[in-house]
Amino acid sequence: MDHVFSAIAPIFLIIGFGIFLKAKAGFTDDFWRVVEKLTFNGLFPSLLFVKIAAASIDWSVALPIAAIIVIGIHLTAFAAIPFRGLLKLNPERFVAVFQGGFRSNAYVGIAVTLGVIGDAATGAMAVSLFAVAVTINFLGVWGHLKWLDRPGGSKGWKGVFVDCVRNPLIIGCVLGGIFNITGWGLPPIVGPTLDLLSRAALPMGLMAVGAGLSLSAVRDAGLPVAMSCSFKLILQPAFTYGLGIALGLDGYALIVPVIFAALPTSSTSYVVSRQMGSDAHVMAAIVTATHLAAIVTLPVLLALIH
Repeated sequence: MDHVFSAIAPIFLIIGFGIFLKAKAGFTDDFWRVVEKLTFNGLFPSLLFVKIAAASIDWSVALPIAAIIVIGIHLTAFAAIPFRGLLKLNPERFVAVFQGGFRSNAYVGIAVTLGVIGDAATGAMAVSLFAVAVTINFLGVWGHLKWLDRPGGSKGWKGVFVDCVRNPLIIGCVLGGIFNITGWGLPPIVGPTLDLLSRAALPMGLMAVGAGLSLSAVRDAGLPVAMSCSFKLILQPAFTYGLGIALGLDGYALIVPVIFAALPTSSTSYVVSRQMGSDAHVMAAIVTATHLAAIVTLPVLLALIH
């Protein structure tokens, strides 16, 4: 438990530093938008490419890892549907609760995996990241199109597919996998350059996560937000762990997908809510509440399974 906590604590301290910089040090929203853009389009893809291209990866467990992630996300999402009627939620609020229960923050996932396990888990991390990114985007849009009565929505299925294909994190994973499978490894000059860039990815990305949190939104959090947090931080990792045991997975092939299932809700969920018409205020509360709660739930979960 001490080892897990000591590995995770710096991650949340850096997130907290991002909160401080935005609230007290004069770093404005415009600054953080630039940081987010740089991190998403350059630093994190560089990190993923470098780690995956040079890693020793057991690709034979890729399909089972992807399967338990995809199934776990769907089970969690559909388990939330009956609560729409039980809690008498309007469509906008329910869709926020729905997607808040399964969207994962990839930045935190990468940091936790590398911090707790190290480079040995790079292969499982790449597969987990890829499976999570594709599944949550398609399922999140499905929820908006189904319940908000917006035919085609502001972003239809074609747009989601294009976003997934063009997602820099996915591109970094795919290119790293190609260089790994072919045995090319890191290319000269370009490889060391990307390695230098990648070293800034985690601190910059985590501070940007902190700057994006809305502590004021949590004050209005009620039962729907608490329910979404429970689904995200407890139910989804439980489903994923159970499926992994059923498929006979162990070691990093089991631990890493459970980490990605137990992550706080992605900060981009707020942007999706604003774009597609669900309750962005509730979504902001869910994002912030899951990050605060994960300070406790992630170390406890990892201590149990690691």
